[in-house]
Amino acid sequence: MNRIKISPLALSGTCDSDSAASLSRTLRKDLESGNRHRNQASSVFVPMHYEKNYQYPLMVWLHSDIETSTEIHQLMPKVSMRNYVAVAPDCNAGGRWRQDTDSIEAAHTSVVNSVDLAMSRFNINPSRIFLGGFGNGGTMAMRIAMERPELFAGVMSVNGPMPESQSPLGCWEECRNLPVFLTQARKSESFNQATLCRQLKLLHVAGFALTLRQYPGVEALSEKVLQDMNRWIMEVVSSPVLDAQRRAK
Repeated sequence: MNRIKISPLALSGTCDSDSAASLSRTLRKDLESGNRHRNQASSVFVPMHYEKNYQYPLMVWLHSDIETSTEIHQLMPKVSMRNYVAVAPDCNAGGRWRQDTDSIEAAHTSVVNSVDLAMSRFNINPSRIFLGGFGNGGTMAMRIAMERPELFAGVMSVNGPMPESQSPLGCWEECRNLPVFLTQARKSESFNQATLCRQLKLLHVAGFALTLRQYPGVEALSEKVLQDMNRWIMEVVSSPVLDAQRRAK
């Protein structure tokens, strides 16, 4: 069983839509090959005044290197107290989302397991699942979303460069319609402007729908960054063009 850390705002709820149940069954099949990672801890954030009859967007968050899954409880009140259910797995590779084969496999399983966890307990819109992260968590979020674009409505990376090893764009034709929200801090040492410019060219050639935000100073989950992320998600959620693309898949 998962060890779950739930926000004090949590209320009981169930996932009762047919489409959500169908996706949940698919996710459980994915988990059959990764049972060794199922004991991983997760943290869950439930919006204020949770309404069980409303299908919420879900945010899956991959924490920074110096934090754990509980980072989500500091982050979500600055994003929105009402708009989303959110879930965050703990990284089981020493607190850092590494880009080696075993760590990538474990991260895939952790994310799928977290989505399944949220959908089994809350009313989640299966076409409005967003994956994001900070630093190396953002890099891993980009990799997973690009490898499994059918699961996600969009991906957010806060000062986390796109992964460059092990062919992250191997499925580029399937994932180039995936909305991407990317931020970079101008004084960041881990994600400098030279890297940003090189990766922007690659994403442009691949045809990605990219929203880029640059912020002064060093990398941080500032209130401004999180407010911009919230606005971007709401734009994706309310976009009729993107909604039509998702239904056509």
